[in-house]
Amino acid sequence: MTTPKETQAILIKQYPEGLPKESDFELKSIPVAEVTEGSVLLKILWLSVDPYLRGRLKPNNNPMPLGEPGASAGVGQVVESKNSKLNVGDYLYGNFPWQEFVVLSQEKVNEAMKLDLSGGLEPNLALSVFGITGLTAYFGLLRVGQLKEGENVLVSGAAGATGSSVGQIAKIKGARVVGVCGGKEKAQFLKEIGFDEVIDYKEEKNLQEALKKAFPNGIDVYFDNVGGEISDIAVGLLNRFGRVVVCGQISIYNEDGPASTKLQGPRLWHLLIYKSIRIEGFVVLTYRPEFPEAIKELITWYSQGKLKKKETIENGLANLPKAFIGLFKGENIGKQLVKL
Repeated sequence: MTTPKETQAILIKQYPEGLPKESDFELKSIPVAEVTEGSVLLKILWLSVDPYLRGRLKPNNNPMPLGEPGASAGVGQVVESKNSKLNVGDYLYGNFPWQEFVVLSQEKVNEAMKLDLSGGLEPNLALSVFGITGLTAYFGLLRVGQLKEGENVLVSGAAGATGSSVGQIAKIKGARVVGVCGGKEKAQFLKEIGFDEVIDYKEEKNLQEALKKAFPNGIDVYFDNVGGEISDIAVGLLNRFGRVVVCGQISIYNEDGPASTKLQGPRLWHLLIYKSIRIEGFVVLTYRPEFPEAIKELITWYSQGKLKKKETIENGLANLPKAFIGLFKGENIGKQLVKL
């Protein structure tokens, strides 16, 4: 394939204030570099947009550069190669810019991962079931949460990509799982994939009472994707030696300062003392050396039908900002992807 001279890209036009807007981004044609020795030309097929990216759109938090393409996890296919280890047609997973074509240097090629899609696996699975989403659920629940068979698990943001995987893995491991979500469609989805009980916070007048009723014997592991009121209540319901896995805090990602009331909650630290509770945040890349073995187990569960996926897909690079903004409006069920 002849290297295109230009490619469409989504640039960061300005850092959002509060909820991101489409005007914070810009669709623009940018030059494509030349394919030189050791590099490859990649056609981006899929891009993932995730809540944590909101933190990269704040000027004081290692931000994505203004005027440059955004970047996130993606899958692409090699369409031209001057790299001895990669052939045309190979699929790569990595952190890729928000553009249709990109030339990866030798260094960037080494950072990416070649995908083995034998057995008819779809390339977008590398962004959900056995990608960062599945791995976050796997290590967060089993390593950080130290889940044991028969325990009671609460998952907030349960209908999201990570939360839905957490619930299914917990069921595979013999736990009882309750998920919190917002909306009837999401609640139905969680029931279909095996959650024992679902709490729709949009329908509950008293969330605290609903959670108490769902956990008559207390909570052993709370997998937190949301923060806010749900977490304040959940910590109070934890059993002795309970664990809180802090994976995400989507309820406050769009807040701009420490004065926000959403950043202020009950002071529950005394519970950590007499209940011997452990609260731990984590970054899944900490466990990168163990990814290959975890991926094998995740693929096995998926092939056996024990681990199911749900995707919300926007078509076309131009719709990436819409997909990203939708995360904070609760519009997605399962993994939010953009198909180029």
